[in-house]
Amino acid sequence: MQKIIQLINEAIEEIEKYGSCESAYYLLKYIASHGEKFIEEKSVNYDFTLDNLILMSVLQETHKYKLFVSSFFIYDYLSKKFHVQEPLFIFRWGKTYFIYSYRINARLESLVKNQFISSRKGILKLTKKGENERENIFSSLLSTDRKKLEEIIDNINRMKLKELRIYTKKYLFSIQ
Repeated sequence: MQKIIQLINEAIEEIEKYGSCESAYYLLKYIASHGEKFIEEKSVNYDFTLDNLILMSVLQETHKYKLFVSSFFIYDYLSKKFHVQEPLFIFRWGKTYFIYSYRINARLESLVKNQFISSRKGILKLTKKGENERENIFSSLLSTDRKKLEEIIDNINRMKLKELRIYTKKYLFSIQ
């Protein structure tokens, strides 16, 4: 039951702090669809928050759609080892943002507003403040995890949109 209360509080925070009714809506749907499972679970202290996930996902200048893709793959990797705040990704294959998270988008706007990330015409870049915070986050990881995350980001940054869609579909449907 504590997990449900924690997630409801996160939904409230999505509206009050980040101004995102959409992310609160998807979080409430997530709670409703997994309610039975959450009844027995205790609340979790996250090893990595969504802000951490975003800052880890930007290695250099990157397009916004690539941020969502790298966040997805980094979340997938980290969530197997750590408690990571749930981004609630959705897939929209016909769109530029074919992997999307209302929660990440709301947090991204907050990180831009608080000058951790600069955004210009869909291109994102860490500011000095953001780079320092990213280094603090990365310093908490083992070197093997850091290298894996950098490999994920480099791989995604090299691909074009069409290649990313194909790569992601193969990954999701284990056609690799």
